[in-house]
Amino acid sequence: MITDNDRKIDSLEKCGETDIIIVGAGLSGLSCAQHLMKENVPFVLLEADHRIGGRLKTENVEGFLLNYGFQVLQTAYPEARRLLDYDRLELKPFAPGAMIRIEGRFYRVSDPIRRPGDLWSTLTAPIGSIGDRLRILHLAHHVRRATVSDLFRAPDVPTLDFLRSERFSEKIIQRFFRPFFAGVCLDPDIGASSRVFRYILRVFSQGDVALPSRGMEAIARQLAEGLPEEKIRTGAKVASVSRREVVLKSGERIRGRAVVFATEGPETVRLLNSSEILPSRGEQCLYFSSPKPPIAEPFLILNGSGKGWVNSVTVPSVVAPSYSPDGQELISVVVIGGLSADDASVEQKVRRELTDWFGPEVEDWRHLKTIRISHALPEQPSPMPDPTKPMAGVKHGIYICGEYNSVPGIQWALLSGRQTAERILKDHSFSGPTQ
Repeated sequence: MITDNDRKIDSLEKCGETDIIIVGAGLSGLSCAQHLMKENVPFVLLEADHRIGGRLKTENVEGFLLNYGFQVLQTAYPEARRLLDYDRLELKPFAPGAMIRIEGRFYRVSDPIRRPGDLWSTLTAPIGSIGDRLRILHLAHHVRRATVSDLFRAPDVPTLDFLRSERFSEKIIQRFFRPFFAGVCLDPDIGASSRVFRYILRVFSQGDVALPSRGMEAIARQLAEGLPEEKIRTGAKVASVSRREVVLKSGERIRGRAVVFATEGPETVRLLNSSEILPSRGEQCLYFSSPKPPIAEPFLILNGSGKGWVNSVTVPSVVAPSYSPDGQELISVVVIGGLSADDASVEQKVRRELTDWFGPEVEDWRHLKTIRISHALPEQPSPMPDPTKPMAGVKHGIYICGEYNSVPGIQWALLSGRQTAERILKDHSFSGPTQ
């Protein structure tokens, strides 16, 4: 892991300047840096945290690997395929589908092509009619055939309105789409963009949902490979930015030919001195250990009741055994919102609910940690812009990449980093040092 260091790149030591200053070492910043390096463009990468990766964090607690909230890699992401070595990540897939809890029982709803053994359970699950299931198949076929740009050029409305316009029943909306959207987008109201919904459906139908064996942070570490360590400065909090200069909280000034904001939306708004408000979805992730898993299959478990604190449950160690020590299982529980409640109260409410789900053994689960994330995902209202198109620079010399005013997700973070690097190369000449 790259740690804090006081070394600066040669150009900074000599004149306090570098060519490109990238603020933020999350996925978009790392992607931008990789593409600039391939073109021999000097850069410095500034990260406020003491580690790289942005929201892709993994903490080792007593031998358990705790990701920063519910995070997965969709293997169908084309930009991830371009940049990442999946074999070295040792990806472990979830089952293609989900287990949904409805009226006190669990039902498997799976892709019948990839998991034919669950066909009967999928057909008989009380989530809707045969017509609803046929409409899902029709919609999945349509989104697979369309290009991504086609999906983001289509009329855009809240997904709930879209589902009703497609004649899905209220039963399947409440029992399937609501928990699905709550699990994937932290949006139990199903109010996010229908363009985003169709894109998500496309990705789910084209590949696996997987965990890297050494945690989600392994993705960021792999992206940082090959980047000169002295060009990455962690613990470097940016206080302000002007057209060609970054001022760190320490008072240090760094001049460059261009500045890239590769930060989360709220931080980008701060650096732009904007009054814009970016609504976001918060979550809490509670981690427990137990000698026995509540389920022995690699499914995402969704709360189909529309009630309670628990949004979803997974057992990462069943998906990837490396997530827990031998003889122990790791259990992850996601709660949407509830950030004003204290940890002890949330844990108590979660244990009470899950005891109803899995039985009295839940009381014996050992609580490892609660991770609170106030800005887990930005809101994704309609109309959402086409994320395949590069973001424009705010003004000459300042560029933005990442999720700010775009679609969040690993695919779009990586793509926007590349697009920003390409835009910089187009806008600037790099025949000599900054003047």
